[in-house]
Amino acid sequence: MSKAEGNGIANGAAPRVRELGAARSIHLTDSQLAVLEMIRYGRIFASRWKLIIGLTIAVTAIVGIRDKYFSVKWYRAQAVITPVTPDASLASSVGANSSISGMAGGALSLLDLGGQSDNVQIAEQYMAIMNSYAFTTDLIKQYNLTRRIAPMRYGHVPHLTPWALHRTITSRFKTSFDYKSGNLTLYFLDPDPELARTILEHYLTSLRDKVRNAEVQSASAAVASLEAEISKTPDALLQNQLYELVARQIQREMLAQVEADFAYKLIEPPVVPDQYYAPQARRDAILAGVISFVLLATGVLMWDFVKRTREEYLALGRLEPPPEPAIGEPPAEPMRPALSLRTHSPAPRDP
Repeated sequence: MSKAEGNGIANGAAPRVRELGAARSIHLTDSQLAVLEMIRYGRIFASRWKLIIGLTIAVTAIVGIRDKYFSVKWYRAQAVITPVTPDASLASSVGANSSISGMAGGALSLLDLGGQSDNVQIAEQYMAIMNSYAFTTDLIKQYNLTRRIAPMRYGHVPHLTPWALHRTITSRFKTSFDYKSGNLTLYFLDPDPELARTILEHYLTSLRDKVRNAEVQSASAAVASLEAEISKTPDALLQNQLYELVARQIQREMLAQVEADFAYKLIEPPVVPDQYYAPQARRDAILAGVISFVLLATGVLMWDFVKRTREEYLALGRLEPPPEPAIGEPPAEPMRPALSLRTHSPAPRDP
């Protein structure tokens, strides 16, 4: 095949084969070939920049307008508490009454209840309680929240299982613990700001009631156990010590029932900011614009890759291997178009 024919086939069917072949013919390095590829990609982007930029701006505007004017606005109520152990509340109350402080101190030393528990451990325990299935189902039943948190579908409230209701309410409830200050922040999302604040108040009230009931039951069980042990012990000194423990448990039970700041101290009651929490139109629009730009750029490169691969495949399909030369005949041309039609007869060969 002549040089003109080779250039004609390359220009018409496989431009990439021509470019790479020319580059290798002058012995370019891999880094130089990579630079040539980057230049070619730049030309591809330059030829499609109006399409890419236009669609990116359109997607960004659509997402921003949808979030700003048409999406449901979610408000987030928040409250801040400081978790305290029941023994810490009891110790502070006992410390205020000097007449029984000595007796309580002896009881605390015997029961090993004087030391305060780790605040982090108590906060993690409270977070686990508020996210548990039993706590959320009791909360929904106690305050009749089924129709208020279930999503509306076609104008009516669908029937949801208890597990579905648990998943729905826990997906809107979040907690955050500050290890420096020891404060636990609670959040709840709802389209109705007043309902978000009310449900968060229900969370705090139910948490205090649950911890209080557990403390009362524990103290009652301890009193019953100690009284049974007193009836079995003949030693008067040991009986006096056990009576002190019984008094301690009875006082613990009474304080658990009347203590106002039992289980936690309320730093900030539930409050809802005036500005809605979600959706964030600016953030969503920017994120959608970046994603659409990346997808469009990738799509342009993939389209160019598919197009070049198809052209190279068609170029190779239009070529056929040369026939085997007969004995005594000169070799035939190395490659020739398979479907080309000659418009003139070949020149006669010299005898």
